[in-house]
Amino acid sequence: MKSKSLKNKNEKQNSRRMNLLKYFLVTLVVTLAGIFSVTFLASAYQLPKTETANVQVVGSQILASGYTNAQNTANLNFLTGGKLAYLGVKEGDAVYQGETIASLDTYDLQQQLQLMANNYQIAKNSADQAQQSQQAGVLEGQQRTSLDQTNKQGYSAVPETNVIYDNVKRIVDNALIAQNSAQININIANYALQLANLTSPINGVVMHEDVTSSGVNVTPATTIVIADPSSMVFSANVREQDIPFISVGNSAKIMLDSQKGQVISGVVDKIYPQRTILPTGESVYRVDIKANGLNPDTAILGQSGTVLIKSNFTQKVMLVPSWTVLSDNYVWVLENGKPVIKEVTIGNTSNGQTEILSGLSASDKVITNPESVISKLYNII
Repeated sequence: MKSKSLKNKNEKQNSRRMNLLKYFLVTLVVTLAGIFSVTFLASAYQLPKTETANVQVVGSQILASGYTNAQNTANLNFLTGGKLAYLGVKEGDAVYQGETIASLDTYDLQQQLQLMANNYQIAKNSADQAQQSQQAGVLEGQQRTSLDQTNKQGYSAVPETNVIYDNVKRIVDNALIAQNSAQININIANYALQLANLTSPINGVVMHEDVTSSGVNVTPATTIVIADPSSMVFSANVREQDIPFISVGNSAKIMLDSQKGQVISGVVDKIYPQRTILPTGESVYRVDIKANGLNPDTAILGQSGTVLIKSNFTQKVMLVPSWTVLSDNYVWVLENGKPVIKEVTIGNTSNGQTEILSGLSASDKVITNPESVISKLYNII
């Protein structure tokens, strides 16, 4: 009896071992099949085209080159062409507000003005005569006689007196209109004479002249530039990718090339909205920095130099496009041609850029179309 019980026990243990072995084999086969199918699908699947962007590293200070400039400038042009009769200044000369700096030959303009004055006098005489004739009843008599001779049948719809009155009124009105038009022509000719003189609207220095001597013909495109040194600033060319991280009021350190070792402290005063393409092809924006140390006693207009502008960040940071940060914690990057998700810690967000405190390196390529990549991956897995 005891041996039979032992035999049954051994049979149960052997059966259990066989079941475990079968389970292990089945599990192994399923696992290998799953690995094979996933590997096969991944190798056969073509990922969508990924678009990437470099992680942008922004320092606490932004370096830019520039030159001393004047915010208060005047570009002077003749509004009409002609022969230049007088040029009283040259580049570098100081001028005062209201000073005449250049004039055109005005002989033709003066003759035009005299002709317009003569025409005005003729028109005025005609208007005076028409008004006097109206008051004396001469115009009415002339119109009545004319109508009696040309229209002996009379008027069926309009009384003759009304016709006479309207004609007299038109004669006087036309004479007055002709006088007024002649006066307008005089004003235009006189204004042309005034435009023949260029006067400085500001106190300043002549920075540039398209013409250097009198006796030559000029056009409205001929320009004389005057700048006010008392409004001196440092105009920096800030790269397009850096401009979102600079604000008016940020501090700056100016270093002029002619004053090695000297640092002039200032603040960002104005950021111009128009982009400029430099001869090198680089896109920049003009940023004006005001500084008490920039004045006619310490610097001259046109001096080159560099400036360090404090950015909107207190320390060096990494930035990525805000839309690439998913759930405020994840960013997809491209590594060895494959999309990889990384967990990150984010900071502030400004102008569509999010600060990355940890989780990325400056060399990472951030996938800028993560939704497309994710949707394709999840559709196949």
